[in-house]
Amino acid sequence: KLGEIVMLGAHDAGTVGQNEMACTQHSDFGEMLDAGVRYFDCRVTEVEGELSFVHANTNSPAFWGSELTLAEACDDIVAFVAEYPSEVIVLDFQHTWDNTEDKVIALLEQKLGAVALDKSLAAVPSEVTLGQMREWGKNVVIVYRTPEKCEQKDFLYEREEYLQSEYNSDIHSISKNKYEEKYPLLIAEWDKYIANKSEGKLFVLQSQITATGWLAEAEAKFRPIANDWLAGLEKAENADKLAAINIVMRDFVADDDIGSERASNEVFKIVVKLNAAKGLVDPELQEMLFEGENIA
Repeated sequence: KLGEIVMLGAHDAGTVGQNEMACTQHSDFGEMLDAGVRYFDCRVTEVEGELSFVHANTNSPAFWGSELTLAEACDDIVAFVAEYPSEVIVLDFQHTWDNTEDKVIALLEQKLGAVALDKSLAAVPSEVTLGQMREWGKNVVIVYRTPEKCEQKDFLYEREEYLQSEYNSDIHSISKNKYEEKYPLLIAEWDKYIANKSEGKLFVLQSQITATGWLAEAEAKFRPIANDWLAGLEKAENADKLAAINIVMRDFVADDDIGSERASNEVFKIVVKLNAAKGLVDPELQEMLFEGENIA
């Protein structure tokens, strides 16, 4: 089921090209898909006549300026699923601003309507299996924030009802001189998120941090700690946490300026291994998948 599979997620996907106050990803959707990302946190408004990705409300110009439009991201998705028709992608429209909802929904319907799961096939997206998605020829699950809009469109699933994504801003926000004491608190917060997990929902583990102006440095310091915790879910004593883990969301998830060629490399390996630990990887493929460093 989609709610059981471990997936790699991108926080504030589409913010490529924004300034350091707002940029959380340096890769476009095609690059992130190639790197194994399957969940995208989407925040959209209209900038200079184009539906574009932004980090926060457009009343704050420091958070404008993405190089990526929603149309371009949709085109990347369509091209990707045409080449890899067995893949499934989750789009989480957490925010849209400035009365752009109707335009956003119209564009999604135009670009992705043919490949989007809809309520005539499945009432609860987390309960759908990969096999069913493949049988139906569907590749995309679109979760949307506004209940009234979801009632009007069968291909939109209401965010509050079908997705859980907890975020304690006091814990995730980390100032430059406080990270050594705050990182353990964030790790401990994940246990609370998992303990609060609801059945029948896609579950997003928000493992990104908020560090205004020094996010890349903060992510570099936090990444090995976060990866160690995630890898530790394979241990027998963490069986309950392993069962709960679903979508793992990160900053700079596919490509960054931290010094690694592909930031997702290590966490993607961990994600695949966690799926194997859940019994979701064909045993005959496991030796091939985990031989050496290359598990692509």
